[in-house]
Amino acid sequence: MADQSQTQSDERTPLLRGTSNNHAGENGRDATPEEDFVHLNAQVKTWRRRRWISLIVSVFLIIAFVVILILSGVLSRARRKPVMTTSLCLTPECIHASSEILYNLSPDYKTIDPCTHFDTLVCDGFNNRHDIPQDRASYSTGTIMSENGQTTLRHILESPYPSTSEHSSFSPRNLVELSVSTDEENFHMIQEAYNSCMNETTLQRIGVEPLINLIEQVAKSFPVTEDDSGLVGQVDYAALSDTVLFLEKIGVTSFVGLTAGADDKNPDVVIIQAYPAGLSLPSPEYYQDDDTVNTYQAMLGEVFSSLLPTNSSKSSAKQLAQSVVELEKKIALVTPPTEDQSDVTKYYNIAKLADAGKIGPAIGLDSVVKGLVPEDYTPDSLLLAFPEFLGNVSEIISNTSKSTVQSYLVWQLVNSYSSYVEGPEVQPIIRFTNTMSGKDPDTKSERWKTCVGYVDSTLGWILSRFYIEAAFSDEAKKYGDQIILDIKHQFISKLNGLSWMDESVKKLAANKVNNIDQKIGFPTTSPNITNPEALRAYYSGLTISDSFFNNTLSSNTREVNRTWSALGKPVDHGEWGMQADVVNAYYNPVGNEIVFPAGIMQFPVFQLGLPSYTSYGAFASVAGHELSHAFDNSGRHYDEHGNFTDWWTNNTVQEFEKRANCFVEQYNNFTVQGNNGEPLHVNGRLTLGENIADAGGVSAAFAAWKDRIESTPDQDLPGLDFFTQEQLFFVFYANWWCGKTRKEQAIRGIYTDPHSPAFARVLGTTANSRAFRESFNCPVKEPTCELW
Repeated sequence: MADQSQTQSDERTPLLRGTSNNHAGENGRDATPEEDFVHLNAQVKTWRRRRWISLIVSVFLIIAFVVILILSGVLSRARRKPVMTTSLCLTPECIHASSEILYNLSPDYKTIDPCTHFDTLVCDGFNNRHDIPQDRASYSTGTIMSENGQTTLRHILESPYPSTSEHSSFSPRNLVELSVSTDEENFHMIQEAYNSCMNETTLQRIGVEPLINLIEQVAKSFPVTEDDSGLVGQVDYAALSDTVLFLEKIGVTSFVGLTAGADDKNPDVVIIQAYPAGLSLPSPEYYQDDDTVNTYQAMLGEVFSSLLPTNSSKSSAKQLAQSVVELEKKIALVTPPTEDQSDVTKYYNIAKLADAGKIGPAIGLDSVVKGLVPEDYTPDSLLLAFPEFLGNVSEIISNTSKSTVQSYLVWQLVNSYSSYVEGPEVQPIIRFTNTMSGKDPDTKSERWKTCVGYVDSTLGWILSRFYIEAAFSDEAKKYGDQIILDIKHQFISKLNGLSWMDESVKKLAANKVNNIDQKIGFPTTSPNITNPEALRAYYSGLTISDSFFNNTLSSNTREVNRTWSALGKPVDHGEWGMQADVVNAYYNPVGNEIVFPAGIMQFPVFQLGLPSYTSYGAFASVAGHELSHAFDNSGRHYDEHGNFTDWWTNNTVQEFEKRANCFVEQYNNFTVQGNNGEPLHVNGRLTLGENIADAGGVSAAFAAWKDRIESTPDQDLPGLDFFTQEQLFFVFYANWWCGKTRKEQAIRGIYTDPHSPAFARVLGTTANSRAFRESFNCPVKEPTCELW
């Protein structure tokens, strides 16, 4: 009790001494002065003692709090930013980039485990905010970039010639007078092509008449009379060959694909190339699905009833539709697997042209080729991929009725040209195509989108010239070049550090990296799109009028002639395979080149003025991906000059195959939902090259970025302080793959697409990244699979 009374007395002690009776004794009397002094002295000692205790406790609490902070930082997988002196970027570009990521992140991003559900963490917000538009089979970050590019192209095509633009050295304002005149003529050409496509009133009035004219030419070339219902015989081979040639000249492929391109074993020489074709459905697997086949056959019956060349054939539309489907089923059975068709070790086969004619006599490939090559070129040999396919298809044709073959050829023509006419006769094709992609059967894109795409495919390089004027800069090109140089440096460094690759191969591989030709933004040769005269020369011979169908026919014919006219000339290594506005990139093993159109060098994949982990996380990973293709299961067969040759030692090949098989097994486990509700597995063999490239690309890009920030530290982005900069690198990588896909489109991708589904590209790639696992402090730091 004494202690308690003492405590109560102390608690009542005022801040300053007052006149109140605070010192009454236990018996209620006043204390004497001596007692007051003794009591005061005791209080002072007590106060001092308590002050020291309080101070010691406070120090202890501060130390404990700091320790807790440190421990919580370690135990929370390093998600919170370490204390450092980094500045915050508050420019409009940085605020925009932050908002883009914050909108796309899952609302629960702080609690989702990045090590197992990184795609959900980064993309759930995107999925919640975006529905797939009715006219699309999928919708993604890349789709949005493409739509932004389309809008830019639309503004170009619907605006006057930009005579006052002075964006660059080749802007209209900076061109000499003669070039300005040519530039304006080129501009009016793309506008005329666009307007011919936009004039739906005229297209509806004309209807399918232009298409019927071509159908009649097919029927005349390969005639079938009412009494002529027998099988295709040797007497019909010449007519069939002539008809295949006619279709090839206007850009229509039938039983066998034909083109001219660089020889895999001699990349400076152009050779004739033939490859399997003949199917209208996306892949052979579709012919095994009864529902799909029945829907396809019903559509053919509708089309045949109005577009076959004679009344007799129209009256037999259903039977002919069934027989054409049966013909394609037989072709599907002898078609090589999709993964084999991209394997150079399986498709590369040089044959004499005369022998090709003998292998497939019904088609007469030798006669077709002779009708396609330039007059001053004598064909002797060709790359005949899978010669057994040609022989099998020839045998199938020989056991098929003439009326079926004619109907098949008419269908190939109609299928290729139906998009360029308007009328109820082609509506079944539109409905079927939409259904196959999971869209509403009657969905139709806005006309301007169709026509922008049409101009891009017809006069793409002229349109690219004005796109560059509007959406690209010299500074962007320099930054892109520097990123790719950084990637090359890191890739060589990684090659040198490999324990499984023999030293002799490492040296050759480093030479190959250094020899890769990097093409950024847009071409300056073949054609030089900064030169109006060069563009006009490139499109010489192309006639553009107010007739949409005739413009298409003229463009297709010209493109076929341009392709075959390359025979007898050196390979033009200045050519590009994509227009400048395309949101994509590629590696060409024969040319040993990586190509990045300006279309993919846009936000959010690439942008100047942002912390470098944004562009390195997205664009540099794309660049590293394309470079990695030089060493994937296909690209590794080509040396530094693009020659298909064995330049790896047996030991290195064995070690590569062992690690590559890891990727095959890993991606085989990813699935999408099949038509019957059962899981449909990714084909790890078909997607192997892309999966290897994804892993190699991210690895090289992260290393390149870490090197960069040693001399040029990055700023932070506002609102994203939950993540470290290392983590944001991977957030921007995964953000590029955010998207949604209709079930039907996802199924098609499993059978035909060498790329894995987007979610698998995020989950598989991050599982194969040591840097990712370390950045998020995942329990397992070792990559699941690793090559580079």
